[in-house]
Order: sequence, then C-alpha cells, then structure tokens
Amino acid sequence: MPRSAFKPFGSRRRPTGYDGRPVVVIHITDFPFLERAALVTRQQLESVGFNVDLKVMDWSTNLVARARKEPPSKGGWNVIHMWWRADDVISPAVHFGVSGAGPGAWFGWPKIPQLEKLTTDWLRATDQTKRKQLAEDIQKITLGEVAYVPWGEWVWPTAFRKNVQGILKFTAPLFWNVKIT
Repeated sequence: MPRSAFKPFGSRRRPTGYDGRPVVVIHITDFPFLERAALVTRQQLESVGFNVDLKVMDWSTNLVARARKEPPSKGGWNVIHMWWRADDVISPAVHFGVSGAGPGAWFGWPKIPQLEKLTTDWLRATDQTKRKQLAEDIQKITLGEVAYVPWGEWVWPTAFRKNVQGILKFTAPLFWNVKIT
C-alpha cells in the first residue's frame, strides 16, 4: 500500500468537548527517555487537535513542579512521564499508578473510590482465582479512569567484567554475594 494511503493519527479538529486550553506536559530534559516521551506525547496530542504547552525543566525542577496541585493555568500540569522499576509495581498493593486515594495517591491525585475498594479486596483475598479477577478489575478501572497510562517497558542493559562473580538477578541492584576474582 502506498504511503499516501495511510491516514495521519487523528485530525487537526478539536476533540469533542475540548475547549482549546493548553495541555501542559512536563518535559524533563536530563533523562533522554523522558525527554523523548514528552516530545512524542506532544506530537500525538497535537495530531488529534490538542493545544500542547511543553514545560521544559530538569529533573530537580520537576520534583517541585510535579507536586503542584494548581490547575495548569496557574502553574500546574496535565501530563508527566515517569518510570518505575518492576518491584515498584509488582502488585496493586504497591503500584503507585493504580492508587485512587485522591490526596494520598501518586502525583495527579486521582480520586477513584472503586479502585481503592478493589485494591483492598485484592489484599484481603486468599483465593488466587479471586485475586486474579480483582487484578483484572483493577486494571480495567485504572485504564478506564486514566489514573495513569503505561507507556512502555524495557530492560536496562547491564554488563559486568568477567572477574565480577555472584551477581544476583533481581529487578534492582543487589550488592551482596558479589565477589571480584
């Protein structure tokens, strides 16, 4: 099929109900994968008709900016890119992105009582079939309410010299059991 036959992702018309206010995306520049994620997000949002304002900053400035609860028109934000290690998101009980606890949730502070109830039910469930069903329900609510949007998964390449022995495979660096031979 010729390239001209492909339609662009979306159109330049405004999405239904969108009032044209800028969507503020925090653009962290000192982590290349976060910087590129912000640029792709801007491109995708603009391609479907959103007005995007990238707030360019370094990691340290982001730590302050992401804690702002003001609306974007008063210095707040709409979109921030973040990453977690696998052990940070291994279950609904510890996954920051699936919290619906309002002021006690991850930045963005989604208030989704149904999500909190499902997570509590998941914690209390002893039957694995029930836990699996609750986990599926948690995922549906999380994605449906847009508590967060997963944007990728990757493995950081790691290499050790041949004389480094005893490295334990885990989702985070472990510094025991290691020997230099």
